[in-house]
Amino acid sequence: MTTTAPVPRVLASGSPESAGMNPARVQHLRALGASWLKAGEMPSFVMLVARRGTIVLHEAFGVRLPDDTLATLKTDSIFTVASCSKPITAALVMGLVEDGLIGLNRPIIDYVPEWNVEGVPWIAEASVADLLRHTSGIDDLTTIAHINAAAAQSPVLAAPAPGQHPVTASRLHLAAGARLARRPGSAMVYSNIGFDLAADIARRVSGRPFWQLARERLFDPLGMKDSHFSLPAEVRARRVYRRPGMPGTLPLPGFHRGSDSTEYDEVDSGARGAASTAHDLAVFLQMLLNGGTYDGRRVLSPASVAAMTRPQVDASIPWVWLLVNPRTGERLEFEIKGGGYGYGLYLFNSSDRFWANGALQSPRAFGHLGYATAYYWADPEYDLVGVLLGVVPRLTRDLPVAPIDLFQNAVYGAIVE
Repeated sequence: MTTTAPVPRVLASGSPESAGMNPARVQHLRALGASWLKAGEMPSFVMLVARRGTIVLHEAFGVRLPDDTLATLKTDSIFTVASCSKPITAALVMGLVEDGLIGLNRPIIDYVPEWNVEGVPWIAEASVADLLRHTSGIDDLTTIAHINAAAAQSPVLAAPAPGQHPVTASRLHLAAGARLARRPGSAMVYSNIGFDLAADIARRVSGRPFWQLARERLFDPLGMKDSHFSLPAEVRARRVYRRPGMPGTLPLPGFHRGSDSTEYDEVDSGARGAASTAHDLAVFLQMLLNGGTYDGRRVLSPASVAAMTRPQVDASIPWVWLLVNPRTGERLEFEIKGGGYGYGLYLFNSSDRFWANGALQSPRAFGHLGYATAYYWADPEYDLVGVLLGVVPRLTRDLPVAPIDLFQNAVYGAIVE
């Protein structure tokens, strides 16, 4: 296991033996994937595993379009990655922190003064750092209800700022004045709107559209040519689509008509707007393992990577997920026991009881989950990167559960040295 300073790696295909992995166990991962496809657990997915910079598995299973009758999915097919966008957004914000343009502990109202609404308790206490670790107190359900009510009262909105998507402009404008669910710092309340706000702060201070900032600061330097915030029309022929009614396809009024809609592709949401390939996401993770560099190009300082990947949420405060059951409209509240969170990244530890995570990773591992289904993680102690991008056909326990934990455990089971 790696215990010293990180060795900069550049990903390249190679044998399992050269990466200290058992070839029979790597083959077992392929067999697992084939069994999940046959059982209908995921009709479309790509898995990638790399250790010590060596890609030992990069395989596609299933179809790119739901009505395809042949195995049309490719390893370079493009998936919308939902909340796996958040670590990328956090990395972009950290780059602006390094530039001296954003202060993590400064109040968000310093950057978004229209949110400084009289009568909203605690709003001046919420910091940029709170957005990146979900401790701002912003509750998506309460805020969306506020947005809808404000839109009904004031249907005519001001024009978006330069470089700001009209949907983002509308949502953030209408959200001003929404109450916070919790006092900042008192609980982790998972918030997509909080990350959209963080991305818009990045747009404001950089003077660039968020999608362009991502292209200039991360995607181009890292060679992530298939990654986008705002997916261009010319690459949508490689995009993976879901059958109507699958998790992720339902519309979010005022935002998009479902994750397979043109609106979803075009809004550069910092919370869930990225589209990418398994290989590109592996490069992003490898950059973090390398301490901020990849193939001789530095995009983050070691200090920023260290801040992103160490605990930023007090272990004593509750973790709360608030969402709506898409089938019934019922408000759901989940409290997660254990685990940790840095800036835009889940952190693994011995008390972690999150259903999607495996059980064999080291305490230094980090990663993220995206709704229906995207999952990627890296483990510094094992010098390991894993990616699973897919489509799930149904909900289990009101969530789009895929065999992510089984995949992760089997990856660790293949490590022999």
